[in-house]
Amino acid sequence: MASRKIAVTLPEPLYEAVETARKHEHRSRSDLIQEAVRAYLEVPKYHPSQEELRKIDQALAELDENPTGGVDWEDFREEFMRV
Repeated sequence: MASRKIAVTLPEPLYEAVETARKHEHRSRSDLIQEAVRAYLEVPKYHPSQEELRKIDQALAELDENPTGGVDWEDFREEFMRV
């Protein structure tokens, strides 16, 4: 894969943090910054809260008891997003 060189200006505290991390991890500055940019650009990963997990479990249990029942998706979504 082709690479391009860029210049980045960092405030002193951030530069020191990068230097500390790279030395601690035995990595190059370039490698560390590439990983940070990749992580920043990733699609955020969703992690449901305990309350959201409880509601999902409850809904699945209700569906097991009554497979033809259920809740309209929009109603569920509205209730789910209130958490």
